[in-house]
Amino acid sequence: MNKNLKLLKDFESSIKQYSRNHNITKVIVALSGGADSVGSALALKNIGIEILALHCNFHLRGEESNRDMAFVKEFCAQNNIPLEIKEFDVEQYRSDLVGVSVEMACRDLRHQWFQKKLEETGYQRIVTGHNADDNIETFFLNLLRGCGSRGLKGMTVDNGKIWRPLLRFHRPNILEYLKQYNQNFVLDSTNLENDFRRNYLRNVIIPLLKKEWKGFDTALDKTISNIEIENRIVEDVVSLALPLPLEPLSVAKITESSAPLLLLKRYIEPAGPFINTHEEILSAIKANKPHIRRWQLKKGIVILRNGNLFIEMSHGEART
Repeated sequence: MNKNLKLLKDFESSIKQYSRNHNITKVIVALSGGADSVGSALALKNIGIEILALHCNFHLRGEESNRDMAFVKEFCAQNNIPLEIKEFDVEQYRSDLVGVSVEMACRDLRHQWFQKKLEETGYQRIVTGHNADDNIETFFLNLLRGCGSRGLKGMTVDNGKIWRPLLRFHRPNILEYLKQYNQNFVLDSTNLENDFRRNYLRNVIIPLLKKEWKGFDTALDKTISNIEIENRIVEDVVSLALPLPLEPLSVAKITESSAPLLLLKRYIEPAGPFINTHEEILSAIKANKPHIRRWQLKKGIVILRNGNLFIEMSHGEART
């Protein structure tokens, strides 16, 4: 078997094996028209998975946005893939919110639509085209944000709703796969602009590292995999130390913990903490002052009272 045929076989067979192991037979594919989404759609079609393609047009790149939409229509028609398109007014959506970036608005709109279609259609997964290079970029972004193992472990292949079948493949593998089928795709010109942090990593920093470190991709893949395994253990231990959702957490349990900040961070997550909230709470606990302390967070209030922490959600679910 020549190298190209082996690539086709490995690419499709690994996805097919995963779908069989998890009984996945019909999926929604987020189809932008880029190489990754086209590659995932083509591979899933070729192995016999039932596909519904969804395409978002945010009208943020002028004629390029309409070009992408036209390409997706043609691709789906040629491959007999059902397609639904939704056009969004991003600025109108942002006008009703405070401090929401264009990127965040697009992500929210896309997620809401995809989730609604998943529930309406009864399809089993939403498929995205994230690949191993995206995972490495995410690793570095989270590393530079000061994240712990949860951020450094990268993306999850399958969380029961979102399936990323290409997450173990690097971009050159996907491009070669498409080349073997003479399959075109569209390019997003904004990916070439280095004023975005991810693009700067992708276009400048990571190529420099690859030039200096032989086997860079393999080493980073292994590092991310190791962190993912170790993070499972961390999360299991933390979950055992936490009370039931919205039940109080004792100060004694926090101070006796070998990782009090991590325990606090996980406990207050439902209330939508700010970046330093867990550190502020730990400082208040160490101060050991008798008065009640409250922290107003995005989704609720955290209260320190009588040797316990409580959470009161904005919609009143908590019991204190």
